[in-house]
Amino acid sequence: MEDDREWMYEGRIVNGMFSNEWGDKVDEFVEFALRHPECVNGGIAIRCPCTLVKCQNKKFLNVETMKVHLYRNGFMPDYYVWIYHGEKQVHQRCSSSVRVSVSETDQMVSDNMNHTTYHRMVCDAAGPEFNPDEEPNAEARNFYDMIRAGPVYEGNSNHT
Repeated sequence: MEDDREWMYEGRIVNGMFSNEWGDKVDEFVEFALRHPECVNGGIAIRCPCTLVKCQNKKFLNVETMKVHLYRNGFMPDYYVWIYHGEKQVHQRCSSSVRVSVSETDQMVSDNMNHTTYHRMVCDAAGPEFNPDEEPNAEARNFYDMIRAGPVYEGNSNHT
């Protein structure tokens, strides 16, 4: 895939209309994702990378609904490497190419507290199947309950 992903955030709407070029790039994005069956749920749904908090690569939608979300809401911030859509190669992003002011960054963080840099890092490391909203399995739940219960051994009140 191409290195320049600025199209995702620029040129969506030109003169009050959706740009044909942007729409073509969205189609290419969808085709890319569909070529990676490990990223397609049930053969028909892919993760929606739009800006809605309930989506942002957490929610699987059919392709047409996902495209409508992208047209309405645009891509979520900083989704330059399409890890949830089959891209494995890591692109190096130079900080000088990011055109976001400090006040815009503060606004994005306050608008979207669920997706901090650390949250994205965990999602990036865990891979496309990771769902941060999924409940832990029984074994993990038992472990968390044990940790919350108290000291690891009798007589230890300093650490859990």
